[in-house]
Parts: sequence; C-alpha cells; structure tokens
Amino acid sequence: MAELRAAQEEDVGAIVAIDTHRPARPAEIQALVGEQASLVAVERGEVVGFAGVKPGHFYRRDFIDLLLVAAGRRRQGVGRTLMRAVLQNASTSRVFTSTNESNTPMRELLRAERWTHSGVLTGLDEGDPELVFFHDVTKTPSGS
Repeated sequence: MAELRAAQEEDVGAIVAIDTHRPARPAEIQALVGEQASLVAVERGEVVGFAGVKPGHFYRRDFIDLLLVAAGRRRQGVGRTLMRAVLQNASTSRVFTSTNESNTPMRELLRAERWTHSGVLTGLDEGDPELVFFHDVTKTPSGS
C-alpha cells in the first residue's frame, strides 16, 4: 500500500508526469502544492497519486481541486485512500469536490465513498457539465 505524505515542491515534476489527461498544467499543480494541504501517495519512492486541496477555497470550505492516480495504479485504492486522508486532515467540517459528468471513474469513486451530490455547473466545458459533491467530515475524538 502507498505511503501518504504532504506534497512538496520537489514532487511537482513527478505529479505532472502522472497527469495524462492535461499534461500542460504544471503551474496549476505547483500552486496546489504551494497551498500546503495537498497529499501524494508514494510507493517505492515513486509518486503514484496526488490529491490537490485548496483549504477554505469553496465558500470557505476545503475543496479537492485535483485527484490524480498513475495509470498503472488506477482502481487499486490509491484514489480512495487519498480522498479519505483529505477528509481526515480537513480544516473545515464539510469538503467539496467536482468532476465532469463524463468522468465515470471519479463519479463511481464518489458514489462508493458516499459523497453527496450538491449540484451541476454548466458552461465550463461545453457539453460536459461539472458535477459538484460534498462530504461531511467526522473527526474521531482525541484519546480514543
């Protein structure tokens, strides 16, 4: 299983390398890492996943802006583990994320992890609405 840790500046190149859908966004990834709330999943010294988090960004709530999993590691629990860790480390009591309607794997992950559908944004990507979801954070009391 992958080790999770805070994403660091030196991880940006490896994170960009696993971004097969939009490889032209290194500045966006660097900015997410700069927020100091993003996580990477690492196996044998190699970055295999990334959860880019913007704390307090979405109506003063944490927002998972980007979830990436290396092609060879998809559907093996890396994304699920990252999403759960984001919730565990959230700075707000509710966390939001969004995905295009066409992104079936992400929609399936959100459904399996019991995220609640919040709404639909149109006009961002023509013909492919953005679906917004949230999850309430349940913290375990300290000392238990």
